[in-house]
Amino acid sequence: MYMKRPAFLLTIALFSLAARAQEVDTTRNLVINGGFEEVEHKRLKRQGGIAYAKGWSSPTEVKADVFSDQAPAESLTSAPRNYMGDQTAMSGSAYAGIRTWSYANKDPRSYIRTRLKTPLKKDTLYCVRFYVSLADLSKYATNELAVYLTNAVVDKKDAQSLTFTPHVPLDRTKIYADMFSWQGVCGVFQGQGFENNLIIGNFAASERTDNQKTKRPKGETRMQLPVAYYYVDNVEVYSIKDRSQCKCEQIKDAESEFIFSRKGAPNPTWKAAQRVDAQVFYFKRFQRLMDPSMDPFLNDLVNDLKADAALKVRLVGHTDATELERTRVRPDLAELGRERAEAVRDALVEAGIDAARITVVGKAADDAADTTGTEIGMSKNRRVEVELQ
Repeated sequence: MYMKRPAFLLTIALFSLAARAQEVDTTRNLVINGGFEEVEHKRLKRQGGIAYAKGWSSPTEVKADVFSDQAPAESLTSAPRNYMGDQTAMSGSAYAGIRTWSYANKDPRSYIRTRLKTPLKKDTLYCVRFYVSLADLSKYATNELAVYLTNAVVDKKDAQSLTFTPHVPLDRTKIYADMFSWQGVCGVFQGQGFENNLIIGNFAASERTDNQKTKRPKGETRMQLPVAYYYVDNVEVYSIKDRSQCKCEQIKDAESEFIFSRKGAPNPTWKAAQRVDAQVFYFKRFQRLMDPSMDPFLNDLVNDLKADAALKVRLVGHTDATELERTRVRPDLAELGRERAEAVRDALVEAGIDAARITVVGKAADDAADTTGTEIGMSKNRRVEVELQ
């Protein structure tokens, strides 16, 4: 029986919103559908479906994959579990997949390609970044994961590997062997004034591609394949002022799993109105719907609102700094705070509270409950606060 891998609570270094605003130009991401969220899910039933993701295709005869948790559950391209392993999206519900190497070149490589929204400007510095996670059923991991930028439309009618000189990253000595986390691949590129096409994959000769064997994750019973296969998510190209502003952050598995857990009980001497005004509901990263762990607090709120029918509430939804930063790739996250407040409202209405007693508001990450930047601190910011009206 397949067992889900455990989620570990790990802390990563994250910049505060203020620091991020100072460091990075907020110019929108030049990559269309960089998070692969816009997908024709009904057609996503088998391998090679990258063309079903808006703006994306393959530059060779070998078609890359796209995976989504909205694909049919029985399909090979569902998420998190699919024909190459088990991985949740870095954010949202979808990601792409490419084969970058195979033992004795038995299986051809695949690549993903997209056209940028606008050509790069001459002499402007750009941070080019994407995230990868090695698939569970990959028996090998490699170092050659890179980006090639061009003004030409690359469209080869065969399965041969592409042999261009990649632009990002310049140093490709690191082997990406992590099956549990999303690892950043990034670098700075100085625009020549015409590049409007981006390709991701392995552009090196096989004999120049470093590789190492991997171990199958505990709980995975399927056989590994003699290939290096990577899931790809959150592709970005955006302008920067200084080279130091382009950073690769490793995204830990727990980052999307951890939810702040409250302990203790409210003051027993409080009246219903006081208890209502103190209620807060917390969310996992990128989560829109209420988490089952919040059910006891929801029940308390419902009971208090029923006990005093005169009470009206304002639900204020918030996000954390990472969610706000990710809107550059995922514009659908822009209303995440409000959507969380709406989720609490819908749960209250379903429990019998009159919708006329509830208003909802969404705020961004500029109203943090905790500014420490730790994972626990950030989890306090992914919240919906209940205010008396």
